Amino acid sequence: MSTDWRPQQLPRGGGRIRLERQGELAELVLDHPQARNAVGPGMMADLGEAVDRLQQEPPRALILRGEGSAAFCAGGDLAAVRGSLLGEGAAAGMQAFMSGCLDRVEALPCPVIGAVEGVALGGGAELLMACDVVVAGRSARLGFVQARLGLSPGWGGGLRLLRRVGRRASLRLLLEAEPLEAEAARGIGLVDEVVEDGEAAARARALALQLTRHPPQAVAAALRLVRTGSADEERAAFLELWGGEAHRQALASLRQGRR
Repeated sequence: MSTDWRPQQLPRGGGRIRLERQGELAELVLDHPQARNAVGPGMMADLGEAVDRLQQEPPRALILRGEGSAAFCAGGDLAAVRGSLLGEGAAAGMQAFMSGCLDRVEALPCPVIGAVEGVALGGGAELLMACDVVVAGRSARLGFVQARLGLSPGWGGGLRLLRRVGRRASLRLLLEAEPLEAEAARGIGLVDEVVEDGEAAARARALALQLTRHPPQAVAAALRLVRTGSADEERAAFLELWGGEAHRQALASLRQGRR
């Protein structure tokens, strides 16, 4: 990381973030259910270490979810904020560390799918903005509620929100600071799919398989194009893939199919 601040230097607090692998699928699980999966220094450290491992060995797809059905993530752990994160330099250090972690998640060469049950508030909503697709249970509530605490987004989620839903919706979400029900969130593009309560993780896994059935190089190129919105990226990806092994194998399969 580019900052000298390290969450490992602080009292850990409760909870953890688990990295689980099932074949080519990986899941990041926010595991602090007694605090609605709120994130403290120990969980931040876990996230950084998990992203290191994901970068070293990328999965075909990554799912981000919370433990239990009450919450995806209620934001920052207020006990940790009061005890460890109000000191000199803490804000700048935490902002650089967490936004850097989410930048790296967003840059992984695989689809990142958020699975939301319960609430995703404040920093929890920011975590979701690093996902390519968000699936939510019907009773889920998502909100950028930072203004209620006299704050603004600090983990890079504000600009990601702007890219995802546009200026008008972002302005209302940030200034009104009111959580949206899942269907309302889907209506403005904050959520991509709404499923029955308790089914978000299962749907995310099924979607992961659907989105990764084509060659990994083509999937990664499509993700770079959509994430960057860059014409240069589109051109470079096409030229990189044309005539490559996956392209030639697909052409050979088509020829065999015609026979």
